[in-house]
Amino acid sequence: MATETLEERVEKLENKIQEVEERISDQLGKAAPKKRGWRWFVGIDADNPHFEEAVRLGQEWRYADRPKDDSESA
Repeated sequence: MATETLEERVEKLENKIQEVEERISDQLGKAAPKKRGWRWFVGIDADNPHFEEAVRLGQEWRYADRPKDDSESA
């Protein structure tokens, strides 16, 4: 069994990290938003046919634990 020095192990880790960073930047480069901050996110689901259903289910879930109004129970 070959024993590696600490320097060799660190160099391997640095190379692996660089490889992972390159893969990530390649993937982000394809779909990287041009806008900065929250603005890139606006409209991201505009063409998603399931978006309205997701919004409805989210709203249903949020309101599920709220107490009923007196006017609703009458």
